Amino acid sequence: MELDDMKLAWQTLDRRLDLQNALNLHQFREGKLDKARSKLRRLYWAKIVQILFGDALIYFGIMSAIRHRDVPHLLACSLFMLAYGLLTVIFGGVTLGKIASIDYTAPVVEIQKRVGALHRIYALASLCLGLPWWFLWIAIFVLEMRANLGVDLFITLPTFIWISGATGIAGFVATAWYLRRRNARSVAIPDDTDTPRSLREAKGELEEIERFEKM
Repeated sequence: MELDDMKLAWQTLDRRLDLQNALNLHQFREGKLDKARSKLRRLYWAKIVQILFGDALIYFGIMSAIRHRDVPHLLACSLFMLAYGLLTVIFGGVTLGKIASIDYTAPVVEIQKRVGALHRIYALASLCLGLPWWFLWIAIFVLEMRANLGVDLFITLPTFIWISGATGIAGFVATAWYLRRRNARSVAIPDDTDTPRSLREAKGELEEIERFEKM
């Protein structure tokens, strides 16, 4: 075989290998992206449920506020439930927007940035929607007792309200303190324990693509 023929054969082989590598990378990337998209779709539907829950709180908050507009403490409970419902819907809507904005045809680094922004929104929503539950359950329970049994716990059982309120304050402070310590520690040691499984798995799929592309 002539030297030129050998060079041509090697060039042809190199092109075929490059093409095969590109094809393998494309297939690997598309497979991983499909899995990541599937994981985030679960989170998407979870947020739809969250928005429906928020809508229910808004509705009952409005109805209760109208019914108890002349009773200050019951009106305050109603407005608290209404505000929490609005916050639930807002965070759910923002999260849905973040998921919908992910362009799976973009470079993996760009997708990771989008997922990182989604993660930060989820963490903020968990904080803002989680801490008020130390008090929200009291408002809901009081309104339910008034609606179903005609009992106003602020009048008939004020001790329960005081004890529940004190417990809520203690729980709120303890939880905020724990979260502050954990966040300070996670600067050195990342902590994803509060991240939903679907989001963790989606991030894992993207990290595998990134490692494969660097090989």
